[in-house]
Amino acid sequence: MVRWACVSVAALPLQLLLRREPAWASFPVAVVDEDKPQGRVLWTNDKARAEGVLVGQNYAVALSLASGLRAAVVPDAEIDAAIVEIKAELWRFSPSLEISEEKGVFWLDAAGLGRLYPKLSAWAKSLRERLSALGFSSNVVVGFSRFGTYAVARAARVNRNFESAEEERDALRKVPLACLDIEPTFRDVLAKLGVYTVEALVSLPATGLLPRFG
Repeated sequence: MVRWACVSVAALPLQLLLRREPAWASFPVAVVDEDKPQGRVLWTNDKARAEGVLVGQNYAVALSLASGLRAAVVPDAEIDAAIVEIKAELWRFSPSLEISEEKGVFWLDAAGLGRLYPKLSAWAKSLRERLSALGFSSNVVVGFSRFGTYAVARAARVNRNFESAEEERDALRKVPLACLDIEPTFRDVLAKLGVYTVEALVSLPATGLLPRFG
């Protein structure tokens, strides 16, 4: 039986920035692509989002919304080095590993691990604890499809281990679109239509959705 596990090191660049600047943890924080007013916001923490700072905004706009905002650039080289570090640990938990183009997202083949881990929930817990020891906050979702485990992993704050494909689909339908890596303009258009979850998105008529958004 196919069993996928999605490991989500949520907002990896933001985690790296806060690891670099631990004193910023109590402030609204953002990762930007340029430390200039015209720079674009790439990642935000909960405190920044609570003050209206969103991905895709200009740095100047973000500063006007959150006067105490702390922001900086996280170079690609720093992110790539962290991915190499994480990948080296994940190899210890599965012989098959795939890295997503989305920074901080990984898929592991969780099939055939029954002899070592009778319960995959224990395997996921051990994996998460290992990454935590390295200074990375993560969650692991074990299920039956790549997209299903990915979407739930992005939305969840705890590990999940689905016992059936139906259980995974039920959880997937409830995932807020805001948790997924969706282009900001598309996200805003869907919000105007009152579409906020995966279930609401897939319920839209495909005949109108595909020509308009591709």
